[in-house]
Amino acid sequence: MKPIIALLILSLLWGSSFLWTKELLTLFESPTIVFLRSTFGLLVLAPLVWMQRKHSIKKRISKFFLFVVALGAAIPWTILGFALEGIDTGLSGILNATTPMFTILFSILLLKTRPQSFQIVSLILGFIAVIVLLTTAGQAQEGQFSIVHAILMFCVTISYALNSIWVKKNFSEIPALTLGFWTLLVSAVLNGVISLINEPTAFLHLANVKVIISLIVLGCFGSGLGYVIFYWIISVGGPLHASMVTFLAPFVTITLGVIFLGEPMHYGIIIGLIFMILSLLAMNWQTWKKGRIMKAKKHSNKDHVMEG
Repeated sequence: MKPIIALLILSLLWGSSFLWTKELLTLFESPTIVFLRSTFGLLVLAPLVWMQRKHSIKKRISKFFLFVVALGAAIPWTILGFALEGIDTGLSGILNATTPMFTILFSILLLKTRPQSFQIVSLILGFIAVIVLLTTAGQAQEGQFSIVHAILMFCVTISYALNSIWVKKNFSEIPALTLGFWTLLVSAVLNGVISLINEPTAFLHLANVKVIISLIVLGCFGSGLGYVIFYWIISVGGPLHASMVTFLAPFVTITLGVIFLGEPMHYGIIIGLIFMILSLLAMNWQTWKKGRIMKAKKHSNKDHVMEG
């Protein structure tokens, strides 16, 4: 699978997660949603991990590793649930798109990397798209907004950025499937304990068919399949490339909000989409350029062989 295709699939999966989480908040508290979401994801990954157990983690599981994978799901998903109690899904998706900014910042500080020009251009264009969306969304609709809950969304994006950077730096040798499994396992254990203490009777809602469908989409696909794709993108393209999913996700979030929550469609989405497409083109320019060069070399070699 090409990284850009994986990025689009992941944006669809994660862009819809805000809607499903918002819907489930009417029945569950945030830790319970995270526990159920992680558990449903584990139901998908556990059999695959068992079949590929020979590729499991060879070295001792450290506290730092558990903290890093907790930054991938347990911590940000719990914070996200509280954030969505005070802001709309569309706005939360837009704020989530600040992840690449924190990723490049921490890459410079922690990895001592120097961003390439096409990456900087991509981030600038993506940042413009986020600003356009944020500004026009705030003017176009009267919805939930709390500065405290907005700040919580920045805590979510910081968690995602640190997770992707440390995974690339310290655990890149671990298969994406294994990383996804451990991310959901830590999340399920931590939030499961909190959930059992806070609302032990909440699991009675699992008899509701709509709840099960929501958890299948949010957990099995968005969490289980989603994190395998995410860690694969990190291994192939790096943390900055993987964080680009947060530039695409807001369009999915806003579209679903328009369809299911009655949020209005506005001109800012169209303008933002244009800048987002330009951002993706800039981010993938180097990859496509190398692909064209390699393709040209293959044709040149083929012609040379035929002439010989």
